[in-house]
Amino acid sequence: MRRKYIVLLASLLMTWGLASCEKSDSDDGNLTLNVRLSKSEVTADNGKASVEVTIDGFAQLAYLEIKKTGDTKGMTEKYMKASLSEKYIYEYTVKENDDARFTLEFVAVGSDNKSSEAVQLMVNRGTVNVSKALAFTNLKCVSRVTGAEVNGVNGLPAVEFEVNNRTNELYNVGGTDLGIVWELQPGRYGLFFGDTFGSDFYPNFVNPGPNGGSWRSNVLLFSEDTNLSDGLVINGAAMDESGKSAREICYGGKDGSGNGDWTSIPTAAIRANGADYVHYMNIRNWAGWVTNYSSLYKSVDNGVTWKRCQDVKFGSMSNFGQVGYFKKDGYVYMVGTITGRDNKPHLARFREEDIENQAEYEFWNGGGWVKDNEEAAVPLFDDIAGELSVAYHPEFNKWILLYFNGLRYEISFRAADHITGPWSEPAKIVDGWQYAQLYGSYIHPLSLKGDTFYFIMSMWLPYNSYLMSVELFSK
Repeated sequence: MRRKYIVLLASLLMTWGLASCEKSDSDDGNLTLNVRLSKSEVTADNGKASVEVTIDGFAQLAYLEIKKTGDTKGMTEKYMKASLSEKYIYEYTVKENDDARFTLEFVAVGSDNKSSEAVQLMVNRGTVNVSKALAFTNLKCVSRVTGAEVNGVNGLPAVEFEVNNRTNELYNVGGTDLGIVWELQPGRYGLFFGDTFGSDFYPNFVNPGPNGGSWRSNVLLFSEDTNLSDGLVINGAAMDESGKSAREICYGGKDGSGNGDWTSIPTAAIRANGADYVHYMNIRNWAGWVTNYSSLYKSVDNGVTWKRCQDVKFGSMSNFGQVGYFKKDGYVYMVGTITGRDNKPHLARFREEDIENQAEYEFWNGGGWVKDNEEAAVPLFDDIAGELSVAYHPEFNKWILLYFNGLRYEISFRAADHITGPWSEPAKIVDGWQYAQLYGSYIHPLSLKGDTFYFIMSMWLPYNSYLMSVELFSK
């Protein structure tokens, strides 16, 4: 009898041991690959069909394959693990020749080359509006925005209107660049400028660019001008305690050694969740545009005071070291590049309330939105872009992107029905041979009503900024 009990106990221990081993395997993440969709059927909205995809056993994933069943052309998309996350939003852009109803099939393939069961998504094509191409004509240099009103001589551009903002006299802003503009409140606009010099600034024709005293890494001016047809009027600035000089907002260390904190340059600004934010890059060395990091400053009093957002930080080689912002449908869309002018643009988005929560940022991987994985972002198109800005024009139903392209020596213009693309081929909106040493192009929010399109452009010789305009039309 005792021998029976011993055998039975041994058998139970062996069974328990096997079960324990099985549980251990599961704990190690060796789960069966499985794809789950938040819906089995979707209807495209304005040409976009989206669904949340969850990949069980993500640790084993090699790639996710998505194909359109019954497609004679064999439409197949393959997304490697590095460009995904365990849960992400897949988006399909409806084609003109898609059937009224069609099926997408999702299969996860593991590192052992074994595949999950196929999961299908029924897509209702919906109504796809085929929009016309967007073009422009009649370029004008409307007015000078900053510095002394010196125009049309010694190679400086002539302007349509002399507004005489006298920023050199009123705000100690004699030489500056950029002019990143956004709406703080209805009818009130902020304009962030880069490295700024005082009233003693004068264009140096032998050695163009910054010169003079009162160096500030950046300054903020204000405008309440809602009619840009006769130029842009500056109405004020964020001043220092003396009341005589626009003060620096984003701290720059002024260490010109090339090995420390040299300066802090704004790249974009936005009002989000009731506050104002400026994205800036902290420059270590201008030779190669080496940055220490990029981050945000925040204002909760309409631009009067600003504080650094310590929890948002992009690395020195981030694809979002320089960005452009635009807010639409509860999201802030962010188009960015590695700092400099030799890199392709990438795309991210986040809810307004998550602007300070970098873990909630979503990155466009070419077919969907992947959270908290900056490396998933892929280029929007094959072209290099510097100092860009982006906006959606509701009257033309188009996204518009402006950027400096050094190889073509121009400000380039692209348009798209969806921010994810496809984007039009680049069109030359301003020629560097006509406006020498041009760079930077920042869309004014007032451009998004009517067909007159305004943007602020920098030029290196006068080292100041100008209001430019073109007329938009569909073709």
